[in-house]
Amino acid sequence: MAERIQDFIPAGRNNRPGIAIQGPKYVTVHDTANSSKGADALSHAKYLKGSAAAALPVSWHFTVDDTRVVQHLPVAEHGWHAGDGNGPGNRSSIGIEICENADGIRSKAEANAAALIAGLLRQLGLPITAVVQHNHWSGKNCPHTFRSRPGGWESFLQQIKALLGDPVEPKPEPEPEPEKPEEEGEPMTDAERQQFDAVVKRVTELEAKHSMAVPAWAKAAVAAAAAAGVIDTPEGGSLDFYRVLTVLYRKGLL
Repeated sequence: MAERIQDFIPAGRNNRPGIAIQGPKYVTVHDTANSSKGADALSHAKYLKGSAAAALPVSWHFTVDDTRVVQHLPVAEHGWHAGDGNGPGNRSSIGIEICENADGIRSKAEANAAALIAGLLRQLGLPITAVVQHNHWSGKNCPHTFRSRPGGWESFLQQIKALLGDPVEPKPEPEPEPEKPEEEGEPMTDAERQQFDAVVKRVTELEAKHSMAVPAWAKAAVAAAAAAGVIDTPEGGSLDFYRVLTVLYRKGLL
């Protein structure tokens, strides 16, 4: 059984509005899209309590890896995770992120997520039809791991159903219209990737030598770099470090 930890985002931060959730009526499943070693549930808990997540703002209720479940928000409060603004994805659904770190076991993370979701459905009296993908709300290719695997999503729902046992009767709810899918940029060329990797290496060197608070003009770039997994923490960079991130951000490389 996965270890359960409560590590809440501090009350009053920009990514924890403290507004009561509507219902909740849904459980929204995400992938972290971060395959870096060490990008486990505790790492994401640290990220959510940092300035980059607050600046976006972004937040969700649970992160699940192969050994533990970490809770970041009470289920009675809404978060910012579904990409639909003040729509039903954010305002009425519980957000769950499943880790895909290279040093973790994805199948165990999925099993832990299925157990968590089955428990939430029982606790809240929700049917299996309340479990939806992030894609349902914004059109984003998320959770991409399930979506890229033949029958992946259906198999995950079957895992949850098997844990539920007796079916829960659905509550009649009108289905909201999904918003227009988010547009995705063109992939980097090999030359751009080499340039990007070189800059990342230089950023890492600069970060190791200097430490300062994030300037106001660099906050958007730092938030984008943290979300992309280029940096582990937005705090403790140098002036040159923040300038480099800002150039990358304005060039569209983050």
